[in-house]
Amino acid sequence: MNNKDFYLLIDVGTGSSRVALVDEDRRIYDIQHVKNVYQKDNFGGMFIDFKLFLNNLEIVTKRVLETFDINISAITVSGARQTFFCLNKNKKVIFGIPNIDDRGNRFVSKYSKFQQLVFDKTARNISGDFLAMKLAGLREERPELFHKVYSFTSLSELFALLFCDKCIIEPSQAAETQIFNLFEKCWDPELISIFQLDSISLPELVASQTIYQITNKDLLRKFGIRNDDCKFIVGGADTQLAMKAVLPDNEKNTLCLVSGTTSPINLRTKTPDINKDHWLDLDLKGNNYVLEYNPGVTGLNYEKAKKFFLPNSSYQSIEETVDLNNIQNIFASFTTQSFLKKNNARKYGGFFISPPFPDSITKEQLIGAIALDIGYSIARKVKQLKRDQNFNYKSIVACGGGLNSRIIPQVVANITDLPVKVYENFQEPSIMGCFEVINSALNKNNQSSISKVRFEYYPQESKALQDSFEVWENLNLSIIQNKE
Repeated sequence: MNNKDFYLLIDVGTGSSRVALVDEDRRIYDIQHVKNVYQKDNFGGMFIDFKLFLNNLEIVTKRVLETFDINISAITVSGARQTFFCLNKNKKVIFGIPNIDDRGNRFVSKYSKFQQLVFDKTARNISGDFLAMKLAGLREERPELFHKVYSFTSLSELFALLFCDKCIIEPSQAAETQIFNLFEKCWDPELISIFQLDSISLPELVASQTIYQITNKDLLRKFGIRNDDCKFIVGGADTQLAMKAVLPDNEKNTLCLVSGTTSPINLRTKTPDINKDHWLDLDLKGNNYVLEYNPGVTGLNYEKAKKFFLPNSSYQSIEETVDLNNIQNIFASFTTQSFLKKNNARKYGGFFISPPFPDSITKEQLIGAIALDIGYSIARKVKQLKRDQNFNYKSIVACGGGLNSRIIPQVVANITDLPVKVYENFQEPSIMGCFEVINSALNKNNQSSISKVRFEYYPQESKALQDSFEVWENLNLSIIQNKE
């Protein structure tokens, strides 16, 4: 074992964090999960207790490494987007603000006159999702905390601060602040002024794959790492790292589906394309853009329905009851996407069955309808992307826990007429993106590290499925109501 390089890969998501031990040949020796803990304040905001967060990661990392007598060559981290940690003047972490903190949304109307200007620079409407309004909301409701904030860093680059005393941020994460000009690829003084954040010291922009020597040896020991020559390598945003795991950096003819809590369809492009129907992100290093079409549906719907209706059944046994050539007249609609281009459109949904309620309906059919809803939602976004970009894509590569389903990728393939490829280790795409970052940074491009296709779903003709998809689309049009 000691003849190989070993990597510690950390993926900090929204609901949980994962720590993996992987060698240079892509073999995963162990992977452990730990639930993320958040705290609410009296104003409905959310915080991350930094000491608790770090302590939990130290415990789970030690658990991963304790049975292996090896040296760790490098560490890298994938972080959920729109989660940030705030620092004081001494570069000490005060607290974290997670992506699920939306206190800033209550104050967006104060900035309405700047809406177009902000959109022109960031390709996003002003929202509490991003750091600018998170801090603006903190200033409004918790000024005593806001005035302690001297600087910030992203979730993934927090570890550059902890291990190497470097206050940095990767471009893929900087694009989530809304004080970063997406087209000039730099911090924007006008945006900073709009959100009244002139007092904040900005982290240095540093590209993914940048290598740092680790100076905090005490933290290495707390993480269970015995050797002092371990390096820290800058990672970046989780979705972009998931793309890196399955899509070569120069690949432009293939779409990438990252199916998990959400299921965005992603496409790399050199040229920025502004459209309110998709998000425009920066890829790792900031050299390319990423178009992100989000169908507004979550795999948690599927998980929760199974837990509620059939907690003791497997997904496989449930999906075996679904025949894509004989779709039952039962529909689910749980996408948050409005199918009408109206700013005031409000989406409702649920289960829809032609009355009277049939005696023969089963719990498996209800859960299967949710799987179809996810597949239909993704397929609809793929079709929209193909129309918007006017390009003939060759295939879809897919990754994420949602690909444990056999129905969802087959539905996407059938409706879009594109094959869907699923690679090995697809359940942990951000972890494997971290692997690719380290292997690239250390020039470990050996043939044994090439990922292999595990499943491939080819388009199949199914009139029943196409008819069902059309009914589902029309159903979603009919259940939109206007806000009062």
